[in-house]
Amino acid sequence: MPMAKPQRRTQEERSAETRARLVEATLDCLNERGYPRTTTAEIAERAGVTRGALNHHFPSKDALVVRAIEHLLKSATSDIRGLAASVRDGSLSLSDFVERLWDLFSGRLLLITLEHITEARHNGVLREGLIPVVREFHAALDRIWGDFFKGTHLDDREVQTALNASLCLMRGMGMQQVLRDDPSYYRGLLDFWKSILADYSRRDHAQEERQPVRAGGSKER
Repeated sequence: MPMAKPQRRTQEERSAETRARLVEATLDCLNERGYPRTTTAEIAERAGVTRGALNHHFPSKDALVVRAIEHLLKSATSDIRGLAASVRDGSLSLSDFVERLWDLFSGRLLLITLEHITEARHNGVLREGLIPVVREFHAALDRIWGDFFKGTHLDDREVQTALNASLCLMRGMGMQQVLRDDPSYYRGLLDFWKSILADYSRRDHAQEERQPVRAGGSKER
């Protein structure tokens, strides 16, 4: 019986593969060399494509970086969404989720973020391209974060505050790692913040309102 001939890939499939290689090469360059030292020539070389092929798919370095960051954040969002079922069935605790966030923000994601955020301060084209990409990433985080606080007495604003404070802490810790290699230091901060979140999630506004008020107007503690 004659063997079937392997099916040839379509032009669309070949183009998609080329773009994927360019995106991965861009992320590697940003992580290893930083934005200013990353060139389209090096990206093309790492991806194993010609400069002409790169320019055909992406008209500029900024356009390629935006696409690469979009891919990076969508991948991170997919990982986070994969935790949603565990959040809803209670098998993933708030403490565990904070640990997962730290895994994200203490590694490659944070280092690449430092590169594109720094460049976006002075590069309007890059900044405008990244704003909707970053907004979508945070929207996915918002939805999952809200699942942890369903059934608590916190309102939407307070839930948002807890998430934003957590992300600010993670980014700050991640940035500090560049010049301070001290795992026990970061572990202490992380454990402290998890205890703060646990207490915050147990707040009962109704009970606070029922507390007797002293003569000076302050509530008893």
